[in-house]
Amino acid sequence: MQLVGCAIELIAEVGFGLASLSKIAERAGVAKSVVLYHFAGKEELLNTLVMETFLASVPYMVPPVRAEETARGKLAAYIRANGRFIDENRTAALAMYEMFIGYRSPEGKRLDQVMAESVAANPPQGELAELDPGAIFELGRRTGEFREFPVLAMVMALRQAIDGAVMFLVRDKEFDVIGYCEEVVTIFEKATKEGEP
Repeated sequence: MQLVGCAIELIAEVGFGLASLSKIAERAGVAKSVVLYHFAGKEELLNTLVMETFLASVPYMVPPVRAEETARGKLAAYIRANGRFIDENRTAALAMYEMFIGYRSPEGKRLDQVMAESVAANPPQGELAELDPGAIFELGRRTGEFREFPVLAMVMALRQAIDGAVMFLVRDKEFDVIGYCEEVVTIFEKATKEGEP
């Protein structure tokens, strides 16, 4: 949908707070009433943008992770696929970053809090469920490929490391996302290995 693309571009450029429905309509070349016809307000637009971005990542991420037979292979594929998605969808990645730092719900909750509550209430199904790195870490611990560690802490560290690529993109639009993610693969290979600190 053209409105979604225009909203993503505008949010990536000016931030979530400044990307009003009026400005999105102007960018799309339509009246604000057209935007309001499709979205009840900015909250609904945000939900659509987040879901569209996650759905767009599925074909990048699920096939390479599924293709690997080991937890170690799945983890490396997960990181590389994230990097490829960010690299090939830089504007969407920047828009997501802006939404994460600029959004507050009417109750004052950040986007990560709202999403965590949504996932707890409605766990992802199908292919979206396969995008959970916690399942990969659990598999590696079960099979003995990975050392024992708190899974939640490792998931948070991994997400922060991958999100770091987007933070670099904010500063440098030409940042080498793929090279960065290769370093993240190396870091997590060492972090999960038995005998490593």
